[in-house]
Amino acid sequence: MKVICTRQNLVQGVTTAQRAVSAKNTMPVLAGILITARDHYLEFQATDMEMGIQCTVPCTVQEAGSIVLPAKYLGEIVRRLPDAPIQIETGQGTNVVIRYGQSEISINGFHDEEFPVFPKQQGKTSITIPEEDLKEYLRQILFATSTEETRPVFTGVLMELSEGNLRLVATDTHRLALRDVKINTEISDVSMIIPGKTLNELARVIGAADQEVTISLAENTVIFGMEDTVLVSRLIEGQFPNYRQVIPQSYKTRIRVKTKELLESVERASLLARVGTQIIRLHIEQDKIIITANTEVGRIHEEIAVYLQGEPMQIAFNANYLIDALRACGSDNIYLDLSGPLSPGILRPVEGEDYLSLILPMRTI
Repeated sequence: MKVICTRQNLVQGVTTAQRAVSAKNTMPVLAGILITARDHYLEFQATDMEMGIQCTVPCTVQEAGSIVLPAKYLGEIVRRLPDAPIQIETGQGTNVVIRYGQSEISINGFHDEEFPVFPKQQGKTSITIPEEDLKEYLRQILFATSTEETRPVFTGVLMELSEGNLRLVATDTHRLALRDVKINTEISDVSMIIPGKTLNELARVIGAADQEVTISLAENTVIFGMEDTVLVSRLIEGQFPNYRQVIPQSYKTRIRVKTKELLESVERASLLARVGTQIIRLHIEQDKIIITANTEVGRIHEEIAVYLQGEPMQIAFNANYLIDALRACGSDNIYLDLSGPLSPGILRPVEGEDYLSLILPMRTI
């Protein structure tokens, strides 16, 4: 293999593929990135056997070929290369020489045949979503996924397709986020649980204006195809909880409040609530909401003007959970719907019915 590539393209390819490399791999070759030169581009592939990323960048190919190089060292090297044409050439065995100007670096890798075969991109069913839109949808729901690997289904996001609607749902059993998206598809009755880790990595590589993501479903696998990047992931096996039964269908108290004002107030209260239980209390009255927190550090009392429908209410929430939900709403004004001091609170944007966030209250006795 012998190629000439710009530093910018090399950094892009290595950095993108490196997201799929795990530090806990039992196979040494999985700590590497498979680099393949063909036609007029360089292809980078990496996988941890649960998720894989493939990225292509343009280059001048003088001799086709492939090699696996250790991701850790390759990533550190390319980020520190000068902004000049970079030549990459395989030598004897698995040795690779990286030349820049009058200098060179030699690095040892693995034979390409040791690397796992990357899954094909074609799935049974597929939908297409603009990158910018999908990035925003993921921002609104990923915060509600769990990090506890002992319960895998809660670390993932439920994706449901039915009658022209895409629904994304995430919950860690303490909170829940739900996003509905109208899409142009005839696919229905499709349900899958995608690992939150996969979607977090996807959110980091998408967002380009005027570009789209194609989501394809294969056997126990989901494939995200972009212009020059493909992300493949295994699905999580198991039964996602019946989230519909925990979402209240009515409310006794509804307030309309400016999101920024409530968020800033809760953030200030959380500074004191960090000590101990993270509890903040909301006292909803006729034309205002009172936010309080009392800890050994001190106390805080804040009042915000609101529009109230229904009866006054007192309820307590985990401050961090409420902050996450408020940040995710994506609306200047929100509704907070309550049906009792021990029932879940529901946050919805004032504009539209396509998003909600649910938070379980805290018992204060």
